[in-house]
Amino acid sequence: MQDFSFMTTEEHFLLQDALKKNKKQVIKFVFIGLFLMVLAVVIPQIFLRNSTTDEAETSMFSYKNGWFWIWLLSFVIALIFALIKVTEVRYFTIRKDLIKLQKGLINAPLEAVYHENNNTQTNFMVQLPDTKRKRLFYWTRGALDGYRAGTEVEISYARYSRVILAINKK
Repeated sequence: MQDFSFMTTEEHFLLQDALKKNKKQVIKFVFIGLFLMVLAVVIPQIFLRNSTTDEAETSMFSYKNGWFWIWLLSFVIALIFALIKVTEVRYFTIRKDLIKLQKGLINAPLEAVYHENNNTQTNFMVQLPDTKRKRLFYWTRGALDGYRAGTEVEISYARYSRVILAINKK
């Protein structure tokens, strides 16, 4: 079992900054979802203008059809969560870290290093010591160069979100 300690004030502020960045991502995805919802509502109505009123009212694309609204809202919610998952937004786990204020420390070689979100985030894949499990850790303060697979590192991270607070080569 891994031991966890409390974060320093500086680490707490670093985590708050990561939360702000993730909150901006979530808000951006909500606006994208709302835009697509408006688009999905308007385009079928343009095609329904050429139909008779009886056909338009009984169509699946009609505003008056309840299934249309259920489908549309389900689509938008699924889209928002898919965007969040694809871009590795850690909003809710970072909030939990800000409440619990626990950090962990791990010494292990890097399995993989890659940049994400237009080089605003660097992700590190690490195989946990004494197990075959791998974990992904997130550096949210831009592209971090100089680290390659196989490099032995010491990572101080927030317990739940695995946002890196400090990383050092060994």
